[in-house]
Amino acid sequence: MSVETTDLNAELDRLASTVSMPGGTLLFRCGDPVSGVFVIHRGAVTLFVDTPSKSPWLAKTLGPGEIAGLPAALTGIYSLSARVTEDAELGFIPANQVSALLERSPHLCLIAARAMSDEISRMRSGLRESLPTH
Repeated sequence: MSVETTDLNAELDRLASTVSMPGGTLLFRCGDPVSGVFVIHRGAVTLFVDTPSKSPWLAKTLGPGEIAGLPAALTGIYSLSARVTEDAELGFIPANQVSALLERSPHLCLIAARAMSDEISRMRSGLRESLPTH
């Protein structure tokens, strides 16, 4: 985790309520209205894309220090689904508090933009790798 991401996590943790979730818990589904953002303190959360075949396309497994749902705090809708894959302790920050934090701090807003850009890049790479070659 970069120093910048650590700065964002520290600020989010100041606003967070700690929640414990057992493995298998669905945190959010693609298309759901945003409730908030989750910072993983312990355990793992997998982000994925639901597919018509009912077999999810794995996007990324997140571990301690990583953030799930950040883009939705700005768009209002989750663009991926997320499931707790091993018992986890998470920091939960309501979406309105996340957007207010980013509005107050251009520095943290830039860090969040970089984190979301990295997530988009990983998703695109994974998608390219999963497409059939001709």
